[in-house]
Amino acid sequence: MPVYQVEPGVNIAYEDRGSGKPIVFLHGWAGSGDVWDYQVLDLAGSYRCITVDLRGHGASDKPWGDYDYELFVRDLDALILGLDLRDVTLVGWSMGGHIGLKYAHMHPERVGRLVITGSGPRFWQAPDAPFGTPPEQVEGLIDAIRLARTETVAGLYANNFHRADLKATEDLFIQIGLKVPAFVGVSSFQSLIDVDMRAHLPAIEVPVAVFSGRHDLIWDPRWSEEAHRLLPNASLTYFENSGHVAFIENRAEWNAALVDVIEGRMPAVSLGASQDTAA
Repeated sequence: MPVYQVEPGVNIAYEDRGSGKPIVFLHGWAGSGDVWDYQVLDLAGSYRCITVDLRGHGASDKPWGDYDYELFVRDLDALILGLDLRDVTLVGWSMGGHIGLKYAHMHPERVGRLVITGSGPRFWQAPDAPFGTPPEQVEGLIDAIRLARTETVAGLYANNFHRADLKATEDLFIQIGLKVPAFVGVSSFQSLIDVDMRAHLPAIEVPVAVFSGRHDLIWDPRWSEEAHRLLPNASLTYFENSGHVAFIENRAEWNAALVDVIEGRMPAVSLGASQDTAA
């Protein structure tokens, strides 16, 4: 697996497959680039698909320290510059989408378009936003990651899926999550809850496609609607047979919608019949 040195002594692992317009995929909390395996299979024949293991995740280095969004954005920018990528389609799932919004705000010249899936500008409830994960549950999650990382990762990934026929995929995601050290999990999750991008969204002028699973139990879909409302150049697509992992549960429709975005077409507002259980 190739690596790129983002700072002295710290390497980020990535895979670079296919050719054509570049797509950079960012995974979510306690994930890795491997979660995008189906997207690489389906799209690398036509596009250059680059999957990244964020620092502390997957095969990337895991040095001691704080894992915040500033760090992740800095690493991502070093990789994009190092690979000399231009007109990038940046795709982020969950925490990866949250990081993607921050990256597009900080480095709009590097991004041709952004796709966020199962994500939004904020994760939890606020006095001015009565949706998302309640504050007491957020604090409980941080404690759970600190005290019972393995059980917490397994429980969270169990809630990622709406479909009941993907237990083996759920188990695979759990195994990926268990590769993330507890100190990385706690620190990066703290950053996830600390970052609120709402005030910055009106300044993000690159096209943003917001994808949301209709039955997402992890990242409240109403945050997707809030992103759509606040971003000046955004579309919103719901995937009707999906929870938090629409790129798995409505794979064909999700991939087709991504291609529409890359090629400058407007994706449909609703995709994937709710009774559909095809992989």
